[in-house]
Amino acid sequence: MEDYQAAFMERHTDTETLNPVRKVGAMHFGGVTIECLLKAIISNTLPGVASQNLRTHSYTELLKQHNKLKSRIDNFSEGRKWLDQVENPMGQHFIDMRYSSIEPDELNYKRWLYAYTSIKSWLLKQATQL
Repeated sequence: MEDYQAAFMERHTDTETLNPVRKVGAMHFGGVTIECLLKAIISNTLPGVASQNLRTHSYTELLKQHNKLKSRIDNFSEGRKWLDQVENPMGQHFIDMRYSSIEPDELNYKRWLYAYTSIKSWLLKQATQL
């Protein structure tokens, strides 16, 4: 079985290592980091969730697996904006960024980094309360 918690920690390290030298890589791995964190929260707080239900890169699809977490993010508009910014930086899905050769400008990167650190902190807090 997948170890989403360990994957979250490893991808977080990747994101921090690439930041800010390789912005596209950091944004891609940051998206993967949040994906792994969502999967860790779901699998740790909802025993019996089938791993095939977590085989997606879509945050929306993942949140459908956990009604309580989905409700919390839906009722927190700033958090929803952060999540959307991390999932779709520069107008494309974070998974697709691995094919991008266009570096974001400093303003776009700073907005993304703020959203990334904010949603990561918020999700970690939620993980202790679910």
